[in-house]
Amino acid sequence: MHRYFVIPMVGFFLVVLVFVIYLQFINEDWKYLVPKPELPDSCNDNEVLQLVTHEDDKIDGRSFRDKKDLAEFKNQIHAILLLPCEREDRKFDVNLNIQSSLFAINSWFQNKSLNQQINFDTTIDGNIDVTFLRVNKSMNWFMSSKIFNQNKNEIGISEKVEKIIIDNKNIFKNYDDKKFVVFFEGWEKRKYLNYDICGKSRHNGKVAVYFTSSPFKKYIGNDIILKNNKRIFSCTKNDHLNDINDLEFGDAEVTILHEILHTLGAPSRCGKNLDNSSHHVQDSKDDILYRISGNNYLDFNNDDYYNHNIDNCFDLKDSIYLRDYKELS
Repeated sequence: MHRYFVIPMVGFFLVVLVFVIYLQFINEDWKYLVPKPELPDSCNDNEVLQLVTHEDDKIDGRSFRDKKDLAEFKNQIHAILLLPCEREDRKFDVNLNIQSSLFAINSWFQNKSLNQQINFDTTIDGNIDVTFLRVNKSMNWFMSSKIFNQNKNEIGISEKVEKIIIDNKNIFKNYDDKKFVVFFEGWEKRKYLNYDICGKSRHNGKVAVYFTSSPFKKYIGNDIILKNNKRIFSCTKNDHLNDINDLEFGDAEVTILHEILHTLGAPSRCGKNLDNSSHHVQDSKDDILYRISGNNYLDFNNDDYYNHNIDNCFDLKDSIYLRDYKELS
């Protein structure tokens, strides 16, 4: 084949490839140009942000406020299910999906740690205390509305979620002593070429966010034949939040724990194997705090953030949000 034909063809395909990458991963606004269903009356992207409740949201077993804390447990991580105004309620709280995933996280953590568990906020009967919240803002507001922080920098979706929790602290018991894990029925706009961002948090922050949804349905599962897998709105690709009594430590649980550990201050800057550009370790891809979360190690070689021997360096095992398993029995 003549080179004067090959060179233009290769150039043409390179241009097409760059254009596709741009539309697929950089500027995705075109995906949202399809006609959208009419928003509920509760939606108002132009007014002050408020909590709202649809009639269909009022179901047995659901809590719209933080329940009374167990007296002996002060520092806890409280679970929240947060929905934009128009999003379908998939009942992850009352169907115990959130509880099953958090129980699976504690089972893994106990096995990998010094017999410790994370102190999740529970009711007197031992169930995870989950607060249901819906706001009067649409997913479009989370995606496009420009809100700025004190430094006049535009904040992203996870920061908006965090602000909602902080601005409504009156509905939570002992707010100052708690951190929060928010199951947000939406998605992060930003993504990488090879994976979606399914969790966000600030190092030693107040709120960890797990994105439970996606703009389009995905086939969730490991079967090579896609149609054999479930097709649902989900951020993670291989699994979703656990079903009741399912203690699998899958992609969803790995992501949730990764973000929770960041809010607890892990890894410390004094660790030996840190990625200098982010709060992640780099000595093992199987570490839970590797940049793309692994699922085999809680601090590979114990020389960064858990049960290490580094002087004057925070150790996660001493966190006030952890306790020995025997205390829970």
